[in-house]
Order: sequence, then C-alpha cells, then structure tokens
Amino acid sequence: MNKSALLFSILAAAPAVQAANQTYILNGNIYTKQSTWIAEAGVAATSDLYKEQDHSVVPLLNFGYHGEDFNIDFSGANYRFYGTDGDLVNLGVHLTSAGIGYDDDTSDFLKGMDDRDISVDLGLNADFQVGTGVVSTYFQHDISGAYKGYLAGVRYFDIFPIGDADLVSFAGVMFQSKDFVDYYFGVQPKEARANRTQYTGKSSVAYEVGYKLIYPISENWNLTQSAQYTGLGSEVADSPIVDSEHQWLVGATVAYHF
Repeated sequence: MNKSALLFSILAAAPAVQAANQTYILNGNIYTKQSTWIAEAGVAATSDLYKEQDHSVVPLLNFGYHGEDFNIDFSGANYRFYGTDGDLVNLGVHLTSAGIGYDDDTSDFLKGMDDRDISVDLGLNADFQVGTGVVSTYFQHDISGAYKGYLAGVRYFDIFPIGDADLVSFAGVMFQSKDFVDYYFGVQPKEARANRTQYTGKSSVAYEVGYKLIYPISENWNLTQSAQYTGLGSEVADSPIVDSEHQWLVGATVAYHF
C-alpha cells in the first residue's frame, strides 16, 4: 500500500546521539546496529487515505545495508558527506520517494482516474544534536517527473532507553508543494463525476507524531513496534478523494542483523 511510506511513513538522535542498545539517528532515519546488513519483515494496519480504499493491512518488508556514512534499503539511499558520529551537525544527501501513488486496484472510488505514479526524489538532510535529541531537517525534489514538486520538513527525535529496549519518540511538520498536492490529491476535469467533483490542490502543511520501540531479543535479532499519527492539512483533507484528515499507522516487525 503506497501511502505507508508517506505516513507514513513510517514511517529516527543525530548520529551523535546513540543509545546503549545501539539505536541511533542518521540522515533523519531510525537505525539499529551500525555497519550491518538488515532483513526485516512484519505487518501494519493503517487508516484509509483514499475513500473506499481496498487494503488497510499491509506487509512491512525491508532489506539493505546500514553503514557508518552510507545506507541503502527499501526506503531509499542516503550518504552523510559532512560530520561524524559525535559531531553536533551532520549533513547528507538522500534518494527516496514521496511514497504514495495509486491505480484502479487501490480503491473503487478512484475508478476512472488516471494512475498516479510513485516518485523518485533527490534531497538534502541536516541533523542537529539538541540536548538528548536530534532536530532533523530535509528538502527533497521529484526528479522522476511524477509530481514535479518538492517536500520539506523538520522532525525532532529522542531516544529513551527502557531496560534492554529503546523507545524513539518523534514529532514533525512537513510542507507539501502545490504540485505534490495537485498531482496526488487533485481531480482533473475529465476525472470528475457526480460524487467526485473537480479539485485543484494547493500547497499544504501536515504534522506527525509517533514512536518506535526496539527490543533486542538476541545479538542479531530485534523486535520493533511502531505507531504514527499524521494530521493532513486542509488543502489535502478537502480533496473529494481523501477519506479523512486523521491518518494512523500501527505496525510490528522482526529484524535480523548480520
């Protein structure tokens, strides 16, 4: 389900902030165990982004390598080009996706609308250590020609050890350009129906809060549980194809590091 990556997300303290259980933040992402490969699988339940959406339970799968400066997995790739673990400021570049898109199989309500493609975005990230947490900022622009706009935002992350587990809480805001909103949530004149009026999107701001709980069950195995709430801006929520401005995601995975 494509909205998972947007909400979601789901969905990471700067590299300088690392818990005793090896959870850390790098390039705006939550990672566990630096310089290892990861294979991860699980499931998530989500609220409906689009009206009459067909699937609300989706698999969560990930595989990749998380290194000292370079990371690549199913969510994309990023490279830290300035700073090291322990520095107050770290800068990086990332290749990722806006994370949403749809076709005729996504929802019966979207029948008759053109497909919306998943994008490929190139961006910059800056992490700043603030006390025990990290402020992570980002800017990314579509380079695939899908929505042809950009996203920008800021998130605050904090890692709180609970026994052997690490609880990572986060909150943030995201600016979505007009091109992004219009492409994914607009309704063109040719797509309008009696129950689906024409709609032209405008730039919007969304906010999010959530957490990720990481529990090591052995040197190589981790269990994770995460939840996230996203509040969509009115420019998105007012679209006739959007189900609700209140978006939730709750998931759990098991991960193997090697």
